[in-house]
Amino acid sequence: MGSSRFLIPAPAEFKRAGRRAACYEIVVSKTAIFLLNLGGPRDLAEVRPYLYELFADPRILHVPAPLRHLLALLISSLRAPSSRQKYALIGGGSPLVAGTFEQARALQAALGSAVGEEPLCLPAMQCGHPSIREAVRDALAWGAERAVALPLYPQYAGPTTGSAFEALRRAWPAERPLREIERYGTDPAYVEAQAVRVREALGQLPGRAPRLAVFSAHGLPMRDIRAGDPYEREMQESARALAAAVGLADAEWRLTYQSRVRPREWLGPDTVKTVAEIARGRELVAVPISFVSEHLETLYDLDVLAKEAAERGGAAAFVRARAPGASRELVAALAGLVRPALAAETAA
Repeated sequence: MGSSRFLIPAPAEFKRAGRRAACYEIVVSKTAIFLLNLGGPRDLAEVRPYLYELFADPRILHVPAPLRHLLALLISSLRAPSSRQKYALIGGGSPLVAGTFEQARALQAALGSAVGEEPLCLPAMQCGHPSIREAVRDALAWGAERAVALPLYPQYAGPTTGSAFEALRRAWPAERPLREIERYGTDPAYVEAQAVRVREALGQLPGRAPRLAVFSAHGLPMRDIRAGDPYEREMQESARALAAAVGLADAEWRLTYQSRVRPREWLGPDTVKTVAEIARGRELVAVPISFVSEHLETLYDLDVLAKEAAERGGAAAFVRARAPGASRELVAALAGLVRPALAAETAA
Protein backbone atom coordinates (compact mmCIF):
# COMPACT_ATOMS: atom_id res chain seq x y z
CA MET A 1 0.00 0.00 0.00
CA GLY A 2 1.60 3.24 -1.10
CA SER A 3 1.10 6.68 0.30
CA SER A 4 1.21 10.16 -1.22
CA ARG A 5 3.11 13.15 0.21
CA PHE A 6 2.18 16.81 -0.08
CA LEU A 7 3.80 20.02 1.12
CA ILE A 8 1.45 22.78 2.25
CA PRO A 9 2.30 26.15 3.81
CA ALA A 10 2.14 26.41 7.58
CA PRO A 11 -0.82 28.46 8.86
CA ALA A 12 -0.22 32.18 9.29
CA GLU A 13 -0.59 31.94 13.06
CA PHE A 14 2.13 29.28 13.03
CA LYS A 15 4.54 31.74 11.38
CA ARG A 16 3.49 34.61 13.64
CA ALA A 17 4.37 32.47 16.64
CA GLY A 18 7.95 32.31 15.36
CA ARG A 19 7.96 28.61 14.58
CA ARG A 20 10.76 27.48 12.24
CA ALA A 21 8.63 25.27 10.02
CA ALA A 22 7.38 26.99 6.91
CA CYS A 23 5.42 24.03 5.63
CA TYR A 24 3.98 20.67 6.58
CA GLU A 25 4.72 17.40 4.87
CA ILE A 26 1.45 15.52 4.96
CA VAL A 27 0.89 11.86 4.26
CA VAL A 28 -2.83 11.43 3.77
CA SER A 29 -3.51 8.37 1.67
CA LYS A 30 -4.58 5.43 3.79
CA THR A 31 -5.02 7.54 6.90
CA ALA A 32 -8.17 7.03 8.96
CA ILE A 33 -9.47 9.80 11.20
CA PHE A 34 -11.79 8.57 13.91
CA LEU A 35 -14.31 11.12 15.19
CA LEU A 36 -14.84 9.76 18.69
CA ASN A 37 -18.12 10.51 20.41
CA LEU A 38 -20.36 9.03 23.07
CA GLY A 39 -23.08 7.97 20.67
CA GLY A 40 -26.81 7.82 21.16
CA PRO A 41 -29.85 5.69 20.34
CA ARG A 42 -30.85 6.25 16.73
CA ASP A 43 -34.41 5.17 17.54
CA LEU A 44 -36.43 4.19 20.60
CA ALA A 45 -35.55 0.49 20.21
CA GLU A 46 -31.88 1.31 20.81
CA VAL A 47 -32.43 3.19 24.08
CA ARG A 48 -31.99 0.29 26.51
CA PRO A 49 -28.97 -1.28 24.71
CA TYR A 50 -27.38 2.16 24.58
CA LEU A 51 -27.88 2.70 28.32
CA TYR A 52 -26.48 -0.75 29.06
CA GLU A 53 -23.28 -0.01 27.13
CA LEU A 54 -22.98 3.36 28.86
CA PHE A 55 -23.21 1.98 32.38
CA ALA A 56 -21.11 -1.10 31.61
CA ASP A 57 -18.08 1.15 31.08
CA PRO A 58 -15.66 0.66 34.01
CA ARG A 59 -14.97 4.40 34.02
CA ILE A 60 -18.66 5.00 34.69
CA LEU A 61 -19.35 2.27 37.24
CA HIS A 62 -16.27 1.70 39.40
CA VAL A 63 -17.03 -1.90 40.39
CA PRO A 64 -15.61 -5.31 39.31
CA ALA A 65 -16.75 -6.66 35.96
CA PRO A 66 -19.32 -9.31 36.97
CA LEU A 67 -21.14 -6.93 39.31
CA ARG A 68 -20.77 -3.99 36.93
CA HIS A 69 -22.53 -5.83 34.11
CA LEU A 70 -25.36 -6.89 36.41
CA LEU A 71 -25.76 -3.32 37.65
CA ALA A 72 -25.63 -1.99 34.08
CA LEU A 73 -28.40 -4.39 33.11
CA LEU A 74 -30.50 -3.32 36.09
CA ILE A 75 -29.93 0.42 35.65
CA SER A 76 -30.57 0.35 31.91
CA SER A 77 -33.81 -1.59 32.41
CA LEU A 78 -35.02 0.83 35.09
CA ARG A 79 -34.05 3.99 33.21
CA ALA A 80 -35.15 2.92 29.73
CA PRO A 81 -38.87 3.86 30.03
CA SER A 82 -38.22 7.46 31.16
CA SER A 83 -35.36 7.82 28.68
CA ARG A 84 -37.61 6.68 25.83
CA GLN A 85 -40.12 9.37 26.79
CA LYS A 86 -37.41 12.03 26.59
CA TYR A 87 -36.12 10.80 23.24
CA ALA A 88 -39.70 10.68 21.96
CA LEU A 89 -39.98 14.40 22.75
CA ILE A 90 -36.95 15.23 20.59
CA GLY A 91 -37.96 13.21 17.55
CA GLY A 92 -37.71 9.56 18.56
CA GLY A 93 -33.94 9.25 18.86
CA SER A 94 -30.70 11.14 19.24
CA PRO A 95 -29.51 13.28 16.31
CA LEU A 96 -25.92 12.93 17.53
CA VAL A 97 -24.95 10.03 15.27
CA ALA A 98 -26.33 11.67 12.11
CA GLY A 99 -24.68 14.92 13.15
CA THR A 100 -21.32 13.21 13.60
CA PHE A 101 -21.59 11.71 10.10
CA GLU A 102 -22.22 15.21 8.77
CA GLN A 103 -19.13 16.49 10.62
CA ALA A 104 -17.06 13.59 9.29
CA ARG A 105 -18.08 14.28 5.69
CA ALA A 106 -17.35 17.99 6.03
CA LEU A 107 -13.97 17.38 7.68
CA GLN A 108 -12.97 14.85 5.03
CA ALA A 109 -13.81 17.33 2.28
CA ALA A 110 -11.91 20.13 4.05
CA LEU A 111 -8.78 18.02 4.45
CA GLY A 112 -9.00 16.71 0.91
CA SER A 113 -9.32 20.17 -0.60
CA ALA A 114 -6.22 21.26 1.31
CA VAL A 115 -3.88 18.52 0.14
CA GLY A 116 -5.48 17.12 -2.98
CA GLU A 117 -6.40 13.75 -1.54
CA GLU A 118 -8.88 12.77 1.13
CA PRO A 119 -8.22 10.70 4.26
CA LEU A 120 -11.10 8.60 5.52
CA CYS A 121 -13.09 10.27 8.33
CA LEU A 122 -15.22 7.86 10.34
CA PRO A 123 -17.64 8.40 13.25
CA ALA A 124 -16.73 6.03 16.10
CA MET A 125 -19.09 5.78 19.07
CA GLN A 126 -18.35 4.57 22.57
CA CYS A 127 -21.95 3.36 22.90
CA GLY A 128 -24.25 2.25 20.11
CA HIS A 129 -23.49 2.27 16.39
CA PRO A 130 -21.24 2.74 14.56
CA SER A 131 -19.08 1.52 17.41
CA ILE A 132 -15.37 2.10 17.71
CA ARG A 133 -14.73 -1.51 16.70
CA GLU A 134 -17.01 -1.17 13.68
CA ALA A 135 -15.23 2.02 12.62
CA VAL A 136 -11.83 0.32 12.93
CA ARG A 137 -13.09 -2.65 10.91
CA ASP A 138 -14.24 -0.33 8.14
CA ALA A 139 -10.97 1.62 8.19
CA LEU A 140 -8.87 -1.52 7.89
CA ALA A 141 -11.08 -2.86 5.10
CA TRP A 142 -10.43 0.42 3.27
CA GLY A 143 -6.72 -0.15 3.75
CA ALA A 144 -5.86 2.37 6.47
CA GLU A 145 -2.19 2.31 7.39
CA ARG A 146 -2.36 4.76 10.26
CA ALA A 147 -4.96 6.68 12.22
CA VAL A 148 -5.74 9.87 14.07
CA ALA A 149 -8.06 9.88 17.08
CA LEU A 150 -10.13 13.08 17.17
CA PRO A 151 -12.47 13.16 20.17
CA LEU A 152 -15.51 15.37 19.83
CA TYR A 153 -15.03 16.18 23.51
CA PRO A 154 -13.15 19.50 23.52
CA GLN A 155 -12.11 19.12 27.18
CA TYR A 156 -10.38 15.99 28.44
CA ALA A 157 -12.13 13.76 30.96
CA GLY A 158 -11.37 10.18 31.84
CA PRO A 159 -14.90 8.80 31.29
CA THR A 160 -15.15 10.46 27.86
CA THR A 161 -11.84 11.08 26.07
CA GLY A 162 -9.88 8.62 28.19
CA SER A 163 -12.41 5.82 27.79
CA ALA A 164 -12.69 6.39 24.03
CA PHE A 165 -8.91 6.31 23.61
CA GLU A 166 -8.69 3.05 25.57
CA ALA A 167 -11.35 1.43 23.40
CA LEU A 168 -9.65 2.61 20.21
CA ARG A 169 -6.24 1.37 21.34
CA ARG A 170 -7.73 -2.06 21.99
CA ALA A 171 -9.34 -2.18 18.54
CA TRP A 172 -6.59 -0.60 16.41
CA PRO A 173 -3.63 -2.82 15.36
CA ALA A 174 -0.75 -2.13 17.76
CA GLU A 175 1.82 -2.16 14.94
CA ARG A 176 0.14 0.70 13.04
CA PRO A 177 0.65 4.35 14.07
CA LEU A 178 -2.11 6.03 16.04
CA ARG A 179 -1.99 9.74 16.88
CA GLU A 180 -4.28 11.12 19.57
CA ILE A 181 -5.60 14.66 19.94
CA GLU A 182 -6.35 14.94 23.65
CA ARG A 183 -7.95 18.37 24.11
CA TYR A 184 -8.73 21.65 22.37
CA GLY A 185 -11.14 23.50 24.64
CA THR A 186 -9.11 26.71 24.48
CA ASP A 187 -7.87 26.38 20.89
CA PRO A 188 -8.56 29.83 19.35
CA ALA A 189 -10.25 28.45 16.23
CA TYR A 190 -12.47 26.17 18.29
CA VAL A 191 -13.37 28.98 20.71
CA GLU A 192 -14.34 31.14 17.73
CA ALA A 193 -16.57 28.35 16.37
CA GLN A 194 -18.43 28.42 19.67
CA ALA A 195 -18.37 32.20 19.85
CA VAL A 196 -20.22 32.47 16.52
CA ARG A 197 -23.16 30.56 18.01
CA VAL A 198 -23.11 32.55 21.26
CA ARG A 199 -23.08 35.86 19.41
CA GLU A 200 -26.09 34.69 17.40
CA ALA A 201 -27.95 33.89 20.63
CA LEU A 202 -26.97 37.14 22.34
CA GLY A 203 -28.25 38.98 19.29
CA GLN A 204 -31.70 37.45 19.84
CA LEU A 205 -32.08 38.97 23.31
CA PRO A 206 -34.41 41.97 23.53
CA GLY A 207 -31.74 43.98 25.31
CA ARG A 208 -34.11 45.48 27.87
CA ALA A 209 -32.72 43.70 30.98
CA PRO A 210 -29.34 42.57 32.31
CA ARG A 211 -27.95 39.63 30.34
CA LEU A 212 -26.36 36.48 31.72
CA ALA A 213 -24.81 33.57 29.83
CA VAL A 214 -25.18 30.20 31.55
CA PHE A 215 -22.41 27.95 30.24
CA SER A 216 -23.58 24.37 30.69
CA ALA A 217 -21.15 21.45 30.62
CA HIS A 218 -21.63 17.73 31.10
CA GLY A 219 -21.04 16.86 34.74
CA LEU A 220 -18.49 14.51 36.25
CA PRO A 221 -18.48 12.78 39.65
CA MET A 222 -16.35 14.54 42.25
CA ARG A 223 -14.68 11.19 42.83
CA ASP A 224 -12.97 11.58 39.44
CA ILE A 225 -12.03 15.21 40.09
CA ARG A 226 -10.47 14.37 43.46
CA ALA A 227 -8.54 11.55 41.79
CA GLY A 228 -6.87 14.10 39.51
CA ASP A 229 -9.10 14.32 36.44
CA PRO A 230 -8.35 17.70 34.75
CA TYR A 231 -11.90 18.21 33.46
CA GLU A 232 -13.04 20.88 35.94
CA ARG A 233 -9.93 23.01 35.38
CA GLU A 234 -10.22 22.67 31.60
CA MET A 235 -13.89 23.63 31.71
CA GLN A 236 -13.06 26.77 33.67
CA GLU A 237 -10.36 27.68 31.15
CA SER A 238 -12.76 27.10 28.25
CA ALA A 239 -15.46 29.21 29.85
CA ARG A 240 -13.09 32.12 30.44
CA ALA A 241 -11.83 31.93 26.86
CA LEU A 242 -15.34 31.87 25.40
CA ALA A 243 -16.55 34.71 27.63
CA ALA A 244 -13.61 36.84 26.51
CA ALA A 245 -14.25 36.01 22.83
CA VAL A 246 -17.84 37.26 22.98
CA GLY A 247 -17.14 40.23 25.25
CA LEU A 248 -18.84 39.05 28.43
CA ALA A 249 -17.73 40.62 31.70
CA ASP A 250 -17.08 38.33 34.68
CA ALA A 251 -20.49 39.17 36.14
CA GLU A 252 -22.25 38.26 32.89
CA TRP A 253 -21.60 34.52 32.82
CA ARG A 254 -21.73 31.42 35.02
CA LEU A 255 -20.28 27.94 34.51
CA THR A 256 -22.71 25.17 35.46
CA TYR A 257 -22.99 21.41 35.00
CA GLN A 258 -25.75 19.06 33.87
CA SER A 259 -26.57 15.38 33.23
CA ARG A 260 -26.05 13.87 36.65
CA VAL A 261 -26.72 10.15 36.23
CA ARG A 262 -26.44 8.55 39.65
CA PRO A 263 -26.82 9.51 43.32
CA ARG A 264 -23.39 10.68 44.36
CA GLU A 265 -21.58 14.00 44.62
CA TRP A 266 -21.12 15.60 41.20
CA LEU A 267 -19.56 18.75 39.88
CA GLY A 268 -21.72 21.79 40.45
CA PRO A 269 -23.52 24.04 40.41
CA ASP A 270 -26.37 22.30 38.62
CA THR A 271 -27.52 24.03 35.44
CA VAL A 272 -31.29 23.84 35.94
CA LYS A 273 -31.15 24.82 39.61
CA THR A 274 -28.86 27.74 38.80
CA VAL A 275 -31.17 28.98 36.06
CA ALA A 276 -34.14 28.88 38.44
CA GLU A 277 -32.22 30.77 41.13
CA ILE A 278 -30.79 33.58 39.00
CA ALA A 279 -33.48 34.00 36.33
CA ARG A 280 -35.59 36.80 37.77
CA GLY A 281 -35.29 40.00 35.79
CA ARG A 282 -32.47 38.72 33.56
CA GLU A 283 -32.17 37.84 29.91
CA LEU A 284 -30.54 34.40 29.83
CA VAL A 285 -28.52 32.62 27.17
CA ALA A 286 -27.91 28.90 27.76
CA VAL A 287 -24.65 27.80 26.13
CA PRO A 288 -23.79 24.07 25.67
CA ILE A 289 -20.11 24.73 26.21
CA SER A 290 -18.83 21.14 26.29
CA PHE A 291 -20.95 19.83 23.41
CA VAL A 292 -20.25 20.16 19.69
CA SER A 293 -23.44 18.38 18.55
CA GLU A 294 -27.14 18.55 19.28
CA HIS A 295 -28.42 15.62 21.35
CA LEU A 296 -30.54 14.86 24.42
CA GLU A 297 -28.48 17.10 26.70
CA THR A 298 -29.15 20.14 24.51
CA LEU A 299 -32.58 19.40 23.07
CA TYR A 300 -34.15 18.19 26.33
CA ASP A 301 -32.01 19.27 29.29
CA LEU A 302 -31.56 22.82 28.00
CA ASP A 303 -34.46 23.40 25.59
CA VAL A 304 -37.04 21.87 27.93
CA LEU A 305 -35.83 21.69 31.53
CA ALA A 306 -33.67 24.83 31.63
CA LYS A 307 -36.24 26.82 29.67
CA GLU A 308 -39.00 25.79 32.08
CA ALA A 309 -36.78 26.73 35.02
CA ALA A 310 -36.14 30.14 33.47
CA GLU A 311 -39.86 30.76 32.96
CA ARG A 312 -40.69 29.70 36.53
CA GLY A 313 -37.89 31.87 37.85
CA GLY A 314 -39.17 34.98 36.10
CA ALA A 315 -36.53 35.44 33.40
CA ALA A 316 -37.06 38.40 31.11
CA ALA A 317 -35.99 36.22 28.16
CA PHE A 318 -34.41 32.83 27.51
CA VAL A 319 -32.42 31.83 24.41
CA ARG A 320 -30.29 28.75 23.82
CA ALA A 321 -27.13 28.97 21.73
CA ARG A 322 -26.91 26.21 19.15
CA ALA A 323 -24.13 23.63 19.22
CA PRO A 324 -21.47 24.23 16.51
CA GLY A 325 -22.53 21.11 14.59
CA ALA A 326 -20.98 20.95 11.12
CA SER A 327 -20.56 24.70 10.87
CA ARG A 328 -17.84 26.08 8.63
CA GLU A 329 -16.05 27.44 11.71
CA LEU A 330 -16.04 24.16 13.61
CA VAL A 331 -14.94 22.13 10.60
CA ALA A 332 -12.08 24.56 10.01
CA ALA A 333 -11.08 24.28 13.67
CA LEU A 334 -11.11 20.47 13.55
CA ALA A 335 -9.12 20.47 10.33
CA GLY A 336 -6.57 22.75 11.99
CA LEU A 337 -6.20 20.23 14.81
CA VAL A 338 -5.88 17.24 12.49
CA ARG A 339 -3.32 18.62 10.05
CA PRO A 340 -0.43 18.71 12.56
CA ALA A 341 -1.33 15.18 13.65
CA LEU A 342 -1.07 14.10 10.01
CA ALA A 343 2.09 16.01 9.40
CA ALA A 344 5.83 15.88 9.92
CA GLU A 345 7.24 19.37 10.22
CA THR A 346 9.77 20.20 7.56
CA ALA A 347 12.28 22.99 8.03
CA ALA A 348 12.17 25.72 5.43
